[in-house]
Amino acid sequence: MRKLTLFIASLLLIGGTTLTSCKNKETTISVCASELPHAKILKEAVAPILEEKGYTLEVDVLDWTIQNTEVATDQYDANYFQHIPYLNINNFEGDKELSAACKVHYEKLCLYASDKDENKKLDNGETIEIVNDVSNIERALLLLASYDILSINESCYNSKGEFENFDTTNPNSCVTFLEGYEDCKLTCILESNLCVNLPDYNFGVIPGNTALTGFGGGLSERIVLSEKATEETISERTNIICVKKSNLDSPKTKALVEACSDVRVKNYISTTFGDSVLYHYENLL
Repeated sequence: MRKLTLFIASLLLIGGTTLTSCKNKETTISVCASELPHAKILKEAVAPILEEKGYTLEVDVLDWTIQNTEVATDQYDANYFQHIPYLNINNFEGDKELSAACKVHYEKLCLYASDKDENKKLDNGETIEIVNDVSNIERALLLLASYDILSINESCYNSKGEFENFDTTNPNSCVTFLEGYEDCKLTCILESNLCVNLPDYNFGVIPGNTALTGFGGGLSERIVLSEKATEETISERTNIICVKKSNLDSPKTKALVEACSDVRVKNYISTTFGDSVLYHYENLL
């Protein structure tokens, strides 16, 4: 009899755990994200707002190269690391298709010096590293072009004016350095290696989240030139909350999107990251 009682109690415990798990699953939002500024924004600004609405936000820092796959295969409800141009190139099809739920923040692209000298100027003959991701290369080149350092060759664009014909193995063949910079050289390398390899070059054009992660508190000391971003560029390149297309109308997605619109998120980003990260919210549901 005692064994039977223990067996029944075990079943009740298992059943209770299952019911609790199902209930928690409905109010737990899981998001994978890059470390900075994404995960920090989610944990310190968005999570408290969601808690007020009865949701628990769970955030895991993952390598950006696998985050879309993790969401597409239902390992996470959403990810937060990319902008729409990157998603358009790296999306899935069918029931795994992803979609932007909202835009949250924009990271300024900057030219960083390798020697932490904020007064350092780019001179002729110096070397510059840029990312080898085609969705971000044009943006790096446009930054340099805006300061009359180089011009982008027409051969980089197709008949529709889309930037796609860029040789990452020989980037100097795709641009023309202007007067005073004729002997400068570009090198394309993996985004994950931009910060660690910067000492091998005079300068690097590095995306904001990568610079924040790689340089930490020394970020501002290395900035030489900042992106002259238009409103159109900011909107296009703003980092997004991304979910499966089939989950766009889910209560959890709507709650996450609404939380990101809260003025407290805007204030947190401004106070924490200054001019290097700009709050730019757009609801895309």
